[in-house]
Amino acid sequence: MGVVLIGSFMVVLDTSIVNVALPQIGKDFGAVSGVEWVVTAYLLSVGVVQPLTAWTADRLGKKRVFMWSLMAFTVGSLLSALAPDLATLTGFRILQGLGGGAMMPVGMAMIYELFEPHERGTALGIWGIAVMAAPALGPALGGFLSTAATWRLLFLVNVPIGIVGTFAGFRLLRDVGFREHRPFDGPGMALAGIGLTLLLLGLSEAERWGWASPAFLATVVVGTVLLTAFVLRALRVRHPLVDVRMFGVPVFSVTIAIVWLMTVAQFARLVFIPLQLETLRGLSALRVGLVLTPSALGIAITMPIGGRLADRIGARLPVTVGLAIFAASYWPLSRLRLDTPLWFIALVLFVGGLGAGLSMMPNTVTAMNSVPGRYVSQATAVRMLNRQVAGALGVAVLATILATRTGSNHPASAAAAPQALGAYNEVFLISLVLLALAFALGFLLPDREQTLALQEERRREGERDGSRPLPPPE
Repeated sequence: MGVVLIGSFMVVLDTSIVNVALPQIGKDFGAVSGVEWVVTAYLLSVGVVQPLTAWTADRLGKKRVFMWSLMAFTVGSLLSALAPDLATLTGFRILQGLGGGAMMPVGMAMIYELFEPHERGTALGIWGIAVMAAPALGPALGGFLSTAATWRLLFLVNVPIGIVGTFAGFRLLRDVGFREHRPFDGPGMALAGIGLTLLLLGLSEAERWGWASPAFLATVVVGTVLLTAFVLRALRVRHPLVDVRMFGVPVFSVTIAIVWLMTVAQFARLVFIPLQLETLRGLSALRVGLVLTPSALGIAITMPIGGRLADRIGARLPVTVGLAIFAASYWPLSRLRLDTPLWFIALVLFVGGLGAGLSMMPNTVTAMNSVPGRYVSQATAVRMLNRQVAGALGVAVLATILATRTGSNHPASAAAAPQALGAYNEVFLISLVLLALAFALGFLLPDREQTLALQEERRREGERDGSRPLPPPE
């Protein structure tokens, strides 16, 4: 589990650690525009590769896919650090993203299948610390490294960790879980890959292009049509790339809806708190990162607790309590003033982190327990991809609302601080409403009795198909 946690932490960290260094990267390469593709290319490749991971993991084995992905991510990190120009750096970031995008869902499936059904919440809770804490730690670490030394360290730091993880993985990881030699769905992969690329690209560039621009409409409309065709095809063919029939399981669909709402709210904190503090207060990236760090600490504290509670009493109680705390933290964020103390903002983010950590993992383990074992790889890929799309859509919509309220497509300046502050507060108020909806959905999740029944069903299923966890090597 430690090997998988290390790999997962590196992947998620790279989604936020580079953002604060974009000005330095552009300056070093003499790039006036296009530097944002260093981040966009990574996020696109992470999302596009995920539908393929379910088939490769079931066909080739999760250990093999995870190790190939870890090595690709490590090599991509080294090459990114050595990149001589912006175009080359962007290309190597794609390699990083392809490795990282495959590592995340496969790693999650491995953790799930390595433990008994009544232990999976606890195990995933520990693994989830990496997934949830890394985005909050990224800005602080990125700001420190890029300010104290060079942006190239942001990539080099992955290399020794990746090398150690590779050697440890070959020695320690075991290939367990569901295996199936189903044929490859080439047309489905083409529809999903192209559709996701266009949709994620359009959403990530929505604020810059404009929602009514031909570029935005073309990418989002064509991407949506292709993804719709993918779903319709998956319902007809015998061996689809991703079997969308798992959405017919009510509990699984409810968990997906909750993740959507939570992800939008989380990205609101990760994106718009830094924007507000930097543009309206003139704080450095490093100081902003330090303000965000307590939220990661809160998540790290309650993530394993939430997973353990899910194993024992079901998801309903920890998810609803956690979401209530998480939602409540957005009320003071929606009422911030220009003179609100930074320690108070950090405290509010810490409390919100406690709620997010408590609610996230019970929702995740319940989703996995609700579907048959043959869907584990596909379910993890769908959940990871769901977060990618929800984050991109949420940021695009909220950024547009912010730009509309401030009368500009760019972050507001200090001259328009009062109006801009009201716009930021409105973004956090919208996030509160979304979390309130997630709270209501939480009551549809299994209670203790229903959870024990799902655990027993998964245990018997593992005994029948031979995919139950193996004893550790002597």
